[in-house]
Amino acid sequence: MPDAPILNITMPVFNRLQSTQRVLLALRNQDRRRRERRVSFCVTVVDNGSDRDLRAKLVEFRKTGIIDHLFLLPGNLGISCAANLGWQMVETPVYMKLDNDMLPLRPDWPDTLFEIWAHGKPISTLGGAQSDEEFCAKPGGLETPLGRLGVCTGTLAGQAMFIPREVTAILGRWSEDYGLYGAEDGDYGVRMRAAGLPQYYYLGREFFQDTGREDIAATYTARNLDRARMFRELFVDGSGGTGLFRLNNYLFAMCIRNWNVPLRYRVADVSKDYRVKVVEREEYEPVRAALAESKARVDAKLATGRGEEVYLPEFLDGLRELWRACGQGCEQYLEARPGLREQGEPLERPI
Repeated sequence: MPDAPILNITMPVFNRLQSTQRVLLALRNQDRRRRERRVSFCVTVVDNGSDRDLRAKLVEFRKTGIIDHLFLLPGNLGISCAANLGWQMVETPVYMKLDNDMLPLRPDWPDTLFEIWAHGKPISTLGGAQSDEEFCAKPGGLETPLGRLGVCTGTLAGQAMFIPREVTAILGRWSEDYGLYGAEDGDYGVRMRAAGLPQYYYLGREFFQDTGREDIAATYTARNLDRARMFRELFVDGSGGTGLFRLNNYLFAMCIRNWNVPLRYRVADVSKDYRVKVVEREEYEPVRAALAESKARVDAKLATGRGEEVYLPEFLDGLRELWRACGQGCEQYLEARPGLREQGEPLERPI
C-alpha cells in the first residue's frame, strides 16, 4: 500500500478548459517521472459550476486517475468556498492551493520547495514571489543549498501557496466572507501578520508559469464578471463606504475579530457522480450581522470626519463586545498580549 500523501494539492476550477487540462496533465506526468519523490501528493479538484465540456473532462480525468479527488459544486460559490471544500475533504499534513492557470515547470518542485522551506520556522506559510525585486526586498531571507528562502511581510499570493496543518489549527481556512472573487489570500496574510506568524517566499518563476491571461476574456468578460470592479469594492464599496477586505483588515489587526474565521458553507452530501450539495451554516448568520454592524459603526465615524476615533479604546472595546457576543471574540489573544487592547499591532493603519 502506498504511503499516505503529505501534500493535498487543491485546485479550484471555473472553466478555462485548456489551461486546466495542461496543469492537471503536467502534474500527473511529472509525478510518474518521479517515482522516488519524497513529498508525495494527491490532486484534488473542486469545480465551481463550469460549462459541461470541462466538467465532463474532469470526470474523465478522475476515472483515469489523473485526478485523485473530484468535487462538483452546483454553481459558482467563489474561490474560497471551492478551495476550502478540497482542503476540508482531503486531510494531509500540508495543504496547497494551486490555481488552474499555474503550470508546474519541473518534476522536482515539491521536494525542492519543501527542502528550501525546511530552513525557515515550521509554523509558517510558503508562496511564490511574483518578481525578483519582491523576492529579495525584505531582509532576513536565507540562502539554502537549493535556493533562497525569501521573507514576506505583506501577503503571499494564493496562486501556488502552501499551508501546514499547524497553521490551519491556529488560523483556520480561507475566509468565505467575500463572495465570488474576493481576497482570500490577502485576508490570510492579514491574519498571519496579526498572529505574528512568518510567511516565506520561493521565486515563483523558477517553479510555475502563470498562464492566466490566455483565456481571461472567454472566462470572465463573456460572463459579465468584472473582477476589476470586485477588487476595487473590497476597499471602497459601491456607496463609498468601507469595503469588506478593508473592514476585516481593521478587525483582525486591532484584535477585535477572532483570527480563526468560521466557514460560511458546509457539505451536506456528495453523490457517486462527484456532485456536492452544500448548505449555508446557521452559525454564520451572526457573523454576517456582526460584519454589517461593524461596518455601520466604522462608516459613521469616517463619514463625519472622525476616522481616528475608530482607534480609541472605548470604540475598540464596543466592537470587541459585539464580536464576543457572536462567539468570535479575541479575548485569548488580548490576555496573552495585553498591549493589543490599547492600540493593536497593525503594520499600518488599516482604516
